[in-house]
Amino acid sequence: MYFIILSCLTACALAQTTIDPNLLIELFGTPQPPVTPTPNTTTRLEDITVKPTDKTTTFTDVNGEACKCVPYYLCDNELNDVNSNNASVTGYGTLDIRFGEDDCQESIERCCKNPKKEEEVTTPAPNPNRPKGCGYRNPKGLDFTITGGSGNEAQFGEFPWVVAVLDALNDTYAGVGVLIHPRVVLTGAHIANKYAPGTLKIRAGEWDTQTFKERLKYQERVAQDIYIHQEFAPKSLKNDMALLLLQEPVELMEHINIICMPTLDENFDRYKGCIANGWGKNHFGVQGRYAVILKKVEIDMVPNDRCQTLLQRTRLGTNFKLHNSFVCAGGEPGKDTCQGDGGAPLACPIGNDRYKLTGLVAWGIGCGQKDVPAVYAAVARFRRWVDDKMAAWGLDISGYNV
Repeated sequence: MYFIILSCLTACALAQTTIDPNLLIELFGTPQPPVTPTPNTTTRLEDITVKPTDKTTTFTDVNGEACKCVPYYLCDNELNDVNSNNASVTGYGTLDIRFGEDDCQESIERCCKNPKKEEEVTTPAPNPNRPKGCGYRNPKGLDFTITGGSGNEAQFGEFPWVVAVLDALNDTYAGVGVLIHPRVVLTGAHIANKYAPGTLKIRAGEWDTQTFKERLKYQERVAQDIYIHQEFAPKSLKNDMALLLLQEPVELMEHINIICMPTLDENFDRYKGCIANGWGKNHFGVQGRYAVILKKVEIDMVPNDRCQTLLQRTRLGTNFKLHNSFVCAGGEPGKDTCQGDGGAPLACPIGNDRYKLTGLVAWGIGCGQKDVPAVYAAVARFRRWVDDKMAAWGLDISGYNV
């Protein structure tokens, strides 16, 4: 996977008085340049140079017939437009997200001989049997499933609480957040403290950042207020919490929903199969490379005493003390949230495809090293702080309680 803690770079520059400067790159990661594929390397989506598909472009399909690139839900021949009025049907089919020079250049497009027109498409009804409430994952995705990537891509709509955080002035990527109320996003203070109210926005329902052609569209909202934890320490990332109050609530839908919050000081030490998400990308929109589909990494929690011991074996040294505003997870080779983004949610399963928010990506040493966990802001430590601010804003907190 290709996520890097891009949004920690500012914090890196601020950390020099408390952390050996030689560790800064290793602790927080840096953006990696595109990798030149070798004969023995499997080409990744982010290594492929792409260009937007011209609407007039005609290709030849596998049967040698002319076809045009259209969004998947207009494709009648290839995907056969399953009975979209039947709520028991999960979607339109499987999309292969491999790309080639002689193929459609967007992940949700398919080359079809006789595509439908937009006005001819019947919108599938939401599944009436879908559970209501916070924290429900869509493990098979919504509308369609994907194949052909690295295997680390999330399905469309799989994690409906994950939102992208963007600079509202130029649409550049700031980091990741998590929806806890239709009007409130929780993210890392090291992301939000660089912005003034009105200069940040969130994008809920985002999946592939280089297309807007999904049937279920994303929603953007501007943050009218930014609330940074009063004890946030930018030099060490202690108390790395921020709340964004949106000007208008997002509309909760199948692919946009809030996550469940933990109780105050809830202990997640023994939880396994927790999920972190991120895009690992500093540009949204069509930028010419495919590091664009939301990723996921599954990791287990690590108790804080064990985490401190493991981190003391690194270049941090034996005097390192892990602050109680952090929790840890990971430590398996090749699986780490240095592959995520600052502020990205770590959510742990509580049964029946339902999840509680456990952490927000903060920092880590290296990437995917054995017995070196990644460090997250401990959301359960801040439950009262979140509730108090929600009350001050006059917002109901019942939605994120299990």
